[in-house]
This record gives sequence, structure tokens and C-alpha cells, in this order.
Amino acid sequence: MAWQTALRRASCRTPRRHRTRSLARTLLATAATLLTAAGTALVPVSDAVASETPGSYTNYGFPVGTSGFSDITFRTTVTQDPGQAANVFWSHQFDFTGGHTAYTGMQANGPDQQRTFLFSVWDATEAKAGSTGSECVDFGGEGVGKSCRLHREWVQGHTYRTTVTHEGDRWFAATVTDETTKDSFTLGSIRAAASTISPSGMVDWTEYFEWNDPRASCYDQPYSRAEFGLPKGDKETVSASVSSTKVSAACAKVSQVDRTTTGSVQTNGIGNSVRGPITGLGGKVIDASGGATNGTKAILYRATGKANQAWVLGADGAVHLMKSGLCLTVANNATAAGSPVQVSTCDGGTGQQWRAQNGTLLNPASKRCLAPHGGSSANGTALELADCDGGTPQKWTVPVTP
Repeated sequence: MAWQTALRRASCRTPRRHRTRSLARTLLATAATLLTAAGTALVPVSDAVASETPGSYTNYGFPVGTSGFSDITFRTTVTQDPGQAANVFWSHQFDFTGGHTAYTGMQANGPDQQRTFLFSVWDATEAKAGSTGSECVDFGGEGVGKSCRLHREWVQGHTYRTTVTHEGDRWFAATVTDETTKDSFTLGSIRAAASTISPSGMVDWTEYFEWNDPRASCYDQPYSRAEFGLPKGDKETVSASVSSTKVSAACAKVSQVDRTTTGSVQTNGIGNSVRGPITGLGGKVIDASGGATNGTKAILYRATGKANQAWVLGADGAVHLMKSGLCLTVANNATAAGSPVQVSTCDGGTGQQWRAQNGTLLNPASKRCLAPHGGSSANGTALELADCDGGTPQKWTVPVTP
């Protein structure tokens, strides 16, 4: 079945197959049923499962009697960027008629990492680079193969058309075209096990690849939305139709797939914000000082774009720090003015509940607002609770919750 060879992250590190432990968890119990690869309403924290992340899948079928294709075309439009600090992969997976599974897609790779377009084939042994800046590499781990990629910033709202074409002698090239700007580039060519692409087993999926971090949960992952066009073969003369859709079972409350006349829309992290900085006085941002450890002080600091300044306002009412399992917390769930704020293990306590309201971050239990101590904008200023007065020191710009 297609899910048995669903492919994992393939940015600058080794891509892997969804199988064994990763199958059971990455497809999030969905595999068993899939057979295929702020002011928001509060959701009980107990519904979130550690080490689980959102995910969604659209499966396709072609008309009866369709045989192999010499080319296949996919389209992806990210209509809501989850943020520069996100780790999300939008992928088109397919098989060759003589074996080998492949995928092509686009990734957001987190802070300090360039975004990437990919073309990978499992069990392949030959590959060659395409346009300037592309590279092809070996990968290993849970299987081996070849991966060609190019680092390039994709743009929210632009439709990226990817065509995988047989060039002869089992060589397939993947070419990406931005249909908005008409910019086009080739990721590379990889030699497959056959000269045709199978119409069976095609699936588009959205993967939040922080699933392999044991601290991850449904509510610390950013909101994203992407439109997937129907795959079309042989110079777009033969179109697929959607045969089924699924979402990851463990995070089903925050994911959905909607069918459209042109394909599907996969939405994940519903109720969460996108991931990004929380900006306050003097353009400084909320920072977990000295690294992301339990009990670390929350401070005001200049923006660096690092993970310790990347936040998601979760549908559970908490403010989650990237890849840490930590939430913005009033120490000891205190309610008095002047109570210090830190990052602590997410536990759903009252000190971890925040509401974006009128430009402030309100802690409902205390009815007090987040503010820098003494109204200072100096780097390293500790954050604390203060009586809400609507003043500039209490104003925060938070990541958008669509």
C-alpha cells in the first residue's frame, strides 16, 4: 500500500520512509484506516498527545484502464504560510511502474534554514543536478536513494507547478514553475526502475516533521493551509480525481481536508496561530533567556529569529515555545501584580492561559496583563504580570491566528 512507503523529511538531512515506529506515529494511527500514505476557543490540553503533530492526506485515482505516464504534473499553493520558523513539508508522492517510490514537494525548514524544493526517488543510484544552485545527494537510513533539491524562497499565494518528465533511458527530471512569476527551474534528474510513472498510489500530504521531537503536541504546531491540484499525466491530458482523504487521528481536531473542483485544500493547526515572534516595546520580542529549559525567565530582547523567540498561540489557550514542550507561564500560577513570567513545561495550568485582547496578552486567572518590568525596553528586561492599563509597554503584536 502507498502508506508503507510514504516518505519523510528530505531537506538538508536524510529523508526516511514512514515505517516501523515512524509509520505508527507519523501517520498517527491514520495509516491503519488510511491505507495510504488570540482569543480563540479553548480546547482541553488533555486532548493533545505528546510527540504527535497535525497531518493530512489526499489520495487519487485515475480513470479505469489508465496505464503508465511519461510525465506527471502536480500543483501546490500555500495559501497560509505557517511562518519562517515552521517545519512543514507539502509533498506529492507517486510510484514508477517498475518499482521505486518517489516524491516531489516544498518545505519550510525552520529558523536560519532556507526553504527548499525537492525531488527524491527511493532505491535510485544515479542522479544529476539541474538548474544552477541545485544539488543531488545520496540518502540512507531507513532505505537508500537519491535526492535532488534547490534552496529557494517560495511565496504564499503563488502556485508552483511541478512536472516530472521521462527524458529517456529511465531518467526523470523534475521541473518547477512559479505560475505567478513564470520563473522556472529544474531540481535535477534521477534514474528510476522504469520508463513510466504508475497511475496507482498517488497521494498528496502535509507533514509536520517535528513529530520526531518527543516534546511536540497538536497545539504547539503552526497553522497552515495549502491547495493541492489534481495530478495530471501525459502533458496534462489525463486527470486524476480525489478518491479519499484523511487526517492524522491524534490531531484530528486541528486538521481537515476539503475537496474542491480542482483538487483539495489541506488545513492543519486549526485554532493555532502561525509561528513567529511576539513583538512588544521598542520592537523587542519575547525571548526564553539562556535557552529553552524549564523555569527559564521570559525576557524582552532584540529579535534574532532564533527558535527561542518563535511562538505559537495554541488552540488550548497556551503560548507555546518552538521545539521545547514549554509554555509562557506565570511562575507558580501566581496572580499578583509583579509576579514573574517564565517558560515551563506545558501543563494546562491557569498560569499558562493567555488571551490576545485589545493588543495585550491577558492572563484570565489574574485579570492582569503581560508587561516588561518597569516598562523598560532594554535587552534582558524580565517580563511579569501588571495591572492592565492599555499602556504602550503592555502592547504586543502576536502571530496571526487565521
